[in-house]
Amino acid sequence: MDITGFTNLIFSESTARRYLLGFCWKNHQRFCPRCRERKLYHVSDGRRRCARCGYTFHDFSRRFLNACAFSPRQWLWFLKLFELMVPARDIAQQMGVTYATVLKAQDTVRRAVVAQALDARALYAVGVRPGPGRQGAAARDADSPVFGIIDINGYAICDVLSGLTAEDLLRFKLNFHLATSSVGNVVYTAPYRTYQTLVACGPSLWPSRLVRHEDKRIPAEAGGFWAFARRHLARLRGVDPAHFPLHLKELELRYNHREQNLVEMLAKALCGLVPDG
Repeated sequence: MDITGFTNLIFSESTARRYLLGFCWKNHQRFCPRCRERKLYHVSDGRRRCARCGYTFHDFSRRFLNACAFSPRQWLWFLKLFELMVPARDIAQQMGVTYATVLKAQDTVRRAVVAQALDARALYAVGVRPGPGRQGAAARDADSPVFGIIDINGYAICDVLSGLTAEDLLRFKLNFHLATSSVGNVVYTAPYRTYQTLVACGPSLWPSRLVRHEDKRIPAEAGGFWAFARRHLARLRGVDPAHFPLHLKELELRYNHREQNLVEMLAKALCGLVPDG
């Protein structure tokens, strides 16, 4: 999005709100975000109430952008800085909000991206939490899912492999000499079957200091998606295994739409309804 178009969007709170509402309600037709009923009643505080289930809601209820106390204008500023990959601490300083607020907003946007992905159900099935919120201690200590990466003519697919675990990657390395290397705590491999590389992170990949992932000349490093993702991951100083799928799907979106307007794509995702679960 060019600077003129973006300036027009953030001209006022009303223009920013109007832009986001366009992604929330097709043709401005409201429905209950809980049961999809279209028969609604207005209540005194400006909200609506569902005639079927009685749920009272406002325009952004149960949507990802309702997870943070940002105004529509603040959300658009955040999305522009997020698109430019500005570090979280710099975003906090530029927007005048806390660092924790920025981290929450980043997590919210990434989960919104996952919700729009074609393999969202598969990701939820292997433990990726659908909506924003604090994760439990068990999730923080678990391994990430294993992903197989295919890059065809500049288009990347990060395929979640529910039949493989991080322990399997370690077994392939130790017993079958599958070459592995790492960026931070993320481990990636030489080609495996139809995949150019397998990637995962978690404690099972690092059982002791005797196990190292330092093999050279892994083909996926040469170019394409993984070279792009590897450069970005190297700047993160390590990735929480529970958040690794979110980072990977974000990078998949950036790579596959690198010539397109990311602010619009992210805004559309952010306005989606949070999946149940």
